[in-house]
Amino acid sequence: MATESPSPIIMDVDPHPTTDGDASMADAEPGTTPNDEPATAMVDDDAPDSTTPTDEAFTSDDDSDMEKDDSHDGDDADAAADPSAALLEALTHKNAGNAHFAENSHIEASRCYRKGISLLKKLNLANSGDEQTKSLLVSLNTNLSMVCYKQQKYKLSKDAASKALEIEGENVKALFRRAVALRALGEEDAAMVDLKRGYKIDPSNVSVKKELASIKKARETQRANEKERLQKAFSSGSLLYGDKEEEEKRAQKRREREKKEKEEREEEEREKRKKEWEDDCVEKLKDGKEVLSFDQWEEERKRKEKEEREEKERARKAKEKKRREEQKAKKKQKEESDSEDELTEKELAMLRGYKKTSDGRTTSYFTREQTEKEKELIGCIQPKRLESTATEESCEVTSASAVGSVWNQAGTTWEERDTTEWCKSCLKECLLESTAVHNVENGDVTYVARVKDVDSLTGDASVAIAGGKKRYIYDFHTDVKYEIYNESDTKCIASGSLKLPDINSAHTAEEELEVDVLKWKKAPKGESGPADVEVCRSLLVGDVRKSVLRFVERFNANF
Repeated sequence: MATESPSPIIMDVDPHPTTDGDASMADAEPGTTPNDEPATAMVDDDAPDSTTPTDEAFTSDDDSDMEKDDSHDGDDADAAADPSAALLEALTHKNAGNAHFAENSHIEASRCYRKGISLLKKLNLANSGDEQTKSLLVSLNTNLSMVCYKQQKYKLSKDAASKALEIEGENVKALFRRAVALRALGEEDAAMVDLKRGYKIDPSNVSVKKELASIKKARETQRANEKERLQKAFSSGSLLYGDKEEEEKRAQKRREREKKEKEEREEEEREKRKKEWEDDCVEKLKDGKEVLSFDQWEEERKRKEKEEREEKERARKAKEKKRREEQKAKKKQKEESDSEDELTEKELAMLRGYKKTSDGRTTSYFTREQTEKEKELIGCIQPKRLESTATEESCEVTSASAVGSVWNQAGTTWEERDTTEWCKSCLKECLLESTAVHNVENGDVTYVARVKDVDSLTGDASVAIAGGKKRYIYDFHTDVKYEIYNESDTKCIASGSLKLPDINSAHTAEEELEVDVLKWKKAPKGESGPADVEVCRSLLVGDVRKSVLRFVERFNANF
């Protein structure tokens, strides 16, 4: 006999889950008052409207329901055996959950939604269920996300919405639910990602647009507050810089307060001393002694206090003197003890391994010292320094044909000689010789430009020998200060600096040498003919380049 296949079940499940009229999405931010309803004030489409619920005690029932529902193996087996019955029962749990939510019974509502989800999990393994199963699962998870959010269990709310998105990745309601949960968790950037994704899918969704606008407004407000705070922090009267006037007022008040406290202490001490004086007067009257006035008694008291201080100071000085004498005695005793440990010359001579040289030094037994007779016979064997055939001072080579040093006459071995100091001196001398003269046309004025100083001369130079050839290597950087004056009265009319950033062996032509003309230190006045002064300076720049070439010629000639 053929078995009768179960008839399909028609359910009222999310007929329009992501439309503008979706009652599950409210129009304002979550967590506000009933006058400003939270964005997640509603559950599913068929759930009734709800205002902000009353506070409920958060128990662990909802959290434990996860484990309880997952343990319904019998229910799962029944669901696998009869999918239609499982769908019908899950729909019943969903409707019951919506009813509990309408009554603000969030704990019972979450239990119903979780039971429905537990019944349908076996029917949608690896997201392989039919459309009815998937649609109901998405609805249950989004409703569960809403309930968890209302209970301020934002992480559970986010997880429930994520499970709905695993089933239907472009469900706008699930994206919205997860976004508001993420925002409550402080993850605004992730919330913005979900909201923008939902807006891209459904640009007409009012709830998504309002939540996006709410986040943007909150960020703008935060930026404005931060800007205002920074402006206050960096304003002239802020705590960061301090208000001098306010600080002075506070200091004045502090000084006045301290002065007043000091006067009060002095007054209290005076009253105390006055009472002591009165007691002292009573005692003297009893004994028939002469009574002193308060001022006389004060002077007597000060005299006694002074004597006591002097006595204490004398005792302290005597104690300090005694301590220093004891330290001196200990030091002397230690020096005498150390001197006893030192060896005499005779004892050192007897000690194996050491001996005295002719100049009185104590040295090793193996040190060889020549006698005068030995020096006469074989000469002095003391090591001597080998002098080179040429010196930097003279810069003269002993032989025109010599290329390297004595040991490298063929010049086949790389040999390099440092000539930095000589080159610096020579380059500075050449630059100081730089001068330029400019005769103004149709006039009797002559401008003279001259290098006044060479500043910040840095770099190095050397002569290298390899392959039988000499290579002149140098790299210097310097600033040149100059003055321009009228030849008739030698009065400085302009001054400035030239920068030579790259004097090296790679640039040997005059036009290749880089000379930077810096701003005038003293600019020429109108009566000095600025254009003619500029011409004079340009002539000086050309002569500076020639001075560098003169340095190169001297360098090559002397080494």
